[in-house]
Amino acid sequence: MSLIIHPSYFVDVESLVHIYHCGQLVVDANDSYVKQTYRSRCYIAAANGPLTLNIPIVHDGKQNSTLYKDVLIDLSQPWASNHLKSITSAYKSSPYYEYYEDDLMELYQDIPEKLMEWNIKTMQWLLSQLNLATDLNFTDDYQSDELATYLITAKKRSDLEIKPYMQVFQEKHGFLQPLSGLDLLFNLGPSSRAYLKSTSPF
Repeated sequence: MSLIIHPSYFVDVESLVHIYHCGQLVVDANDSYVKQTYRSRCYIAAANGPLTLNIPIVHDGKQNSTLYKDVLIDLSQPWASNHLKSITSAYKSSPYYEYYEDDLMELYQDIPEKLMEWNIKTMQWLLSQLNLATDLNFTDDYQSDELATYLITAKKRSDLEIKPYMQVFQEKHGFLQPLSGLDLLFNLGPSSRAYLKSTSPF
């Protein structure tokens, strides 16, 4: 089964479940940019609860919609270093953060100008760490498949129930979702694949 997805900033755990169980991963490269979605943000579990990491974008002032693939990141702001500090602070005591730390730091050394390119890069990095296939196919035109919508839009979720796994601040806040796949990776490490396999999206 093919899965159409709008690349997001370190895809969330629910999306990873669908990606693990799909036969082919297809990127919708021709959709319009939508605000208030995972395209420009992700969520992590911090000491004070869920923390949103927002990527600033360049606003062109156009009244008409802008294609997602044309949206530029505002590289004049120190968002990348701030995100790294937040991720480190949140997960430095997790079981596997140190194992992936160097690769994560290297990832942030080269940030593309375009938001979609960066999101594809973070998605492929995360899939690579989880030993999942990172080969992507791209659409030739706009796709209206509903899967492409709910996987990316925070306001529209599927009925998939995310099974609890151990999180760093779980005793304080309980099990938190939706969160970036980074949370799964840093808490479960190599066991993440077994977790994804055991969680059916159907």
